[in-house]
Amino acid sequence: MRTRAGFTLLEVLVAMSIFSVIGLGASQMLRSMIQTHDRTQGRIESFSGMTQALLLMERDLTQIVDRPIRGEYGEPLPSLMVASGVYPLEFTRTGWNNPLSLPRSGLQRVAYELLEDGQLVRHFWLVLDRAEDSSPRSQFLLTGIRNLRVNLVDEEGNQTDSWPDAAEPGMLPAGIEIILETEQLGEIRRLFPLVKEAVVRQQLSSEDATEDEDADPEDTESDTGDDSVIERVPGDNESQDDVSDTDGPTDIDP
Repeated sequence: MRTRAGFTLLEVLVAMSIFSVIGLGASQMLRSMIQTHDRTQGRIESFSGMTQALLLMERDLTQIVDRPIRGEYGEPLPSLMVASGVYPLEFTRTGWNNPLSLPRSGLQRVAYELLEDGQLVRHFWLVLDRAEDSSPRSQFLLTGIRNLRVNLVDEEGNQTDSWPDAAEPGMLPAGIEIILETEQLGEIRRLFPLVKEAVVRQQLSSEDATEDEDADPEDTESDTGDDSVIERVPGDNESQDDVSDTDGPTDIDP
């Protein structure tokens, strides 16, 4: 009678040990890949949120105008306030589009604040000169922000961390530098230059061009080679609605 051959107990134990080692190594490798994917995805989301927040800040800061306002109790507030009020950064900007033709200004008061839980918040008001019951609307832009710093740069390159400047009241700096210390991306720096005056060029009509040719060359601007008229746009509430093509404020999820 033929007997069937099988595995001995020692062979089974050796095989189980080998498969256990292989399975343990595979599980550790899979866990490491999952953790790497999660960290990478978190950085991608942080970078995307930071990009959107910086674009919104650029849209605000590059359109600052010299338009002081009145506070809740009638006190005058300058057009730009840095480390001199309730918020770390507060200013008046133009370019607030009004597609529905609502009875409001094209200017907007904006403020940025860093909460204790690390959230960066953008506040904006529906009116410029506030009343006692005027409250801002809030947009949560970013999370995981450790610190927010604001530096102001003049035309000579000198920096300061507070505004308005007592030496030059009523003036605006040449640029604003925003420094964000984040948990995921480290320190982020962006410098936004300020446009002090808007210029609109209009083409001359044929009659105006003929009259311009007959005029005294010393009284015309023909030496510039440009057949346009330069008009400076004032900083009032009605003429700034179409200076910028930016849309109104849009909520950004953290």
